[in-house]
Amino acid sequence: MADSKKTGNRAFKDRRIGLILFGIFHIVIGTFCALSIPLTIVGIIATAGLDKSSVPPMTVGQVILVVLLYLLLAFWFVWMGIGSILARRWARALILITSWLWLICGMGGFIFTLLFMPDIYGYMAMSGEVPQELAVVVQYIVTVFMAIILIIIPGAFVLFYSSKHVKATCELRDIRVRWTDKAPLSIITLSSIFGTIAIAMPFLALYRWTMPFFGFILSGIPGAALVLVYMVLSVYAAWGTYRLKIKAWWCGFLLTIASAVSLGITFSRVNLLDLYEKMNVPKESLEMMKGLGMLKTPAIDLLFWGIAFIGFLIFLLYTKRYFTAAPQHKRQVKKN
Repeated sequence: MADSKKTGNRAFKDRRIGLILFGIFHIVIGTFCALSIPLTIVGIIATAGLDKSSVPPMTVGQVILVVLLYLLLAFWFVWMGIGSILARRWARALILITSWLWLICGMGGFIFTLLFMPDIYGYMAMSGEVPQELAVVVQYIVTVFMAIILIIIPGAFVLFYSSKHVKATCELRDIRVRWTDKAPLSIITLSSIFGTIAIAMPFLALYRWTMPFFGFILSGIPGAALVLVYMVLSVYAAWGTYRLKIKAWWCGFLLTIASAVSLGITFSRVNLLDLYEKMNVPKESLEMMKGLGMLKTPAIDLLFWGIAFIGFLIFLLYTKRYFTAAPQHKRQVKKN
């Protein structure tokens, strides 16, 4: 049983061992992400000579994105793991924020995968790529694996790092006031979301700066100009919301509304095939997507985007309570 200690007038159970174990687990995940980089490259080389109709090739942009994503994930999990082992306040806050986002997005992704998985493995069986019996077994294995990755692991992180005992342990062992202590976790989450959007925008260069815009698909120079505007506004929203500036909150709110309306209008008029073609997606990949029925209608995609938009809008409105018109030095912020 964990030792009971006191911080101020509060008694709590020391979760030092748990922080170490979960920190090691983070480092293990980061190591797997790092190892996935050479494995991905080897896989691309190994499939280069296969039939392109059965194994669509990855574009240069896709390869770059995958490698960068694995690098980012490897760095993040190792860094968070070290912070957890050292019982740092910032590590607990950032792990809790990212785990909540991971869990919420993972649940949506898991449901989306379940909707298309029967079509994917049915297509593989009908095309003769794998026997039907094997396709069924693989489908169940993938379902369990996806549930572990998308739901169980982030759920365990949320349960552990949201504990008041873990919070008290970090506060006792890390007495310095960190930047994550200077704003509520919900505000840091909001700022992080806008910051992530801003960081992701330049990578659209790998897809010819393709962006939907109120019924049209922009690419090239017009698309790059739209991306630049979106990125600047996202940077301002990220910086300003962390500093509790009401103008930045309104910027993020209006940007979210405009984005949702733009997507709704665009995909009610434009076929997904047009979008993917402007993004320079390989023809073999488009043919496979057609065979899976993923390009027939954007209704399912719009439904998921709509749910995500409503959820984020509710979260945005919730965070509004932290913003006032008072000067920054007079503001009293209720910590999470």
